[in-house]
Amino acid sequence: MPPFNRGNAAARGRRGTPHDRETTRRTGIPLTQGHSCFANRLTWNSLIFRQIGGFWSGRGKPGERGDMPSIESSPISKDLAHVVRRVENAALLGAEFCDRLTRSLAQLFDIAEPTCSEEDLAAFDRILLRVAPGATIEARFHLSDRLADSELPPREILIALANDITEVARPILVRSPALDEDDLVDIARSKGFGHMGAIAERRDLGLRVTDVLVLRGDDEVRRTVAGNSTAHISDKSFTRLSLQARSDIVIEARLVHRDDLPDVVIHFLVENGSPSAREALSGRNRPARFLGLDRSTLPIRAAEDGWLEPYDFDAAAAILDRLHEVRSHVDGFVRRLAEADRFAEVVHVFSAMTDIPLETMKHLLVSLDTHPFAVVARALALKSDTVRELLSTGPWIHRLDVRSRDSTLAVFRTLDPEESRDRVREWAEQEHAGHA
Repeated sequence: MPPFNRGNAAARGRRGTPHDRETTRRTGIPLTQGHSCFANRLTWNSLIFRQIGGFWSGRGKPGERGDMPSIESSPISKDLAHVVRRVENAALLGAEFCDRLTRSLAQLFDIAEPTCSEEDLAAFDRILLRVAPGATIEARFHLSDRLADSELPPREILIALANDITEVARPILVRSPALDEDDLVDIARSKGFGHMGAIAERRDLGLRVTDVLVLRGDDEVRRTVAGNSTAHISDKSFTRLSLQARSDIVIEARLVHRDDLPDVVIHFLVENGSPSAREALSGRNRPARFLGLDRSTLPIRAAEDGWLEPYDFDAAAAILDRLHEVRSHVDGFVRRLAEADRFAEVVHVFSAMTDIPLETMKHLLVSLDTHPFAVVARALALKSDTVRELLSTGPWIHRLDVRSRDSTLAVFRTLDPEESRDRVREWAEQEHAGHA
């Protein structure tokens, strides 16, 4: 078969298929109609074997095929199998060789992908897993960028690149359709903010992924999630984002422009947001059933119920037998319960001392919106150290971060005790009226 070049294609008067023209545009390798990489053995040689023949043979120049004269006419599967054996049997692979072979295989896969068999994909995997770690960052990025848009790339090298440094992983994390939700959750749980930020830019993120990103991510990751209009966000993640929005105008602005805000988040932003947020959301805000504590939507309550399941509230009710003894020194009593992580008993004490129904108090002491807790704590005349201890008790030890605890403590210190007591009495009356 004669070599194909631009002159030959022109002489034949053929422009090639659309796939051939796109391949030529991306790679600079001229392919004419009906001549793919599989048929064009000289193209295959130019991509791979002229790069590696001299390195292994010990004779000839790097641009020569060395000791592999039969490769030109063999099928690509046999060629790949041959490279697999050579690479896996080599004791040491030089950096320059790894770099050049990584780039060449990236280019070859870009051309050969439509007709690759499972065996070919496995061979690409075996070769690239051996040589890519020794290649430069630029070469690994080149490979990542080539694989990022593939529907069916070599699986193992795809995952390896997705866990590489952020610069290399980014194209795959942002674009690859071959990463499923389990892959994204695993990477988001195990890698840093750079990887999470790239994942946050993906289209159509699922709830499991955004839950991890909002929980583990830094401010910038959360901002990206909030601004990703195609991302699916759970009610609990929306709640966490809305709490951050109180001190983060970027998140607030991005939440305001979302069409999928739960009613409870809209209500929270209207009450606690900036004037511009209140104005933007005022038309979307639906009044709560009553202006008490029971503003949570059913999905949020259901999510919070999961955090309450480990606790035996029936057995904890026995603590109420001691309540008459401790009414004069509630702070010390509650603090000892918190230090012992007796969360269920704390809930009963708070409910009995405020007359707020037990079921409502359970959710008040597990919610990501800690402002009602701060009001109740001030009304009960608790001390700052006790409040700090309570913020690390029960589900809050896992649900709240340091900033949330510090913010709640700061709010607690600014509250007026008498106003807090009046507000708690009002809440209790509204709660009983609402449940009547």
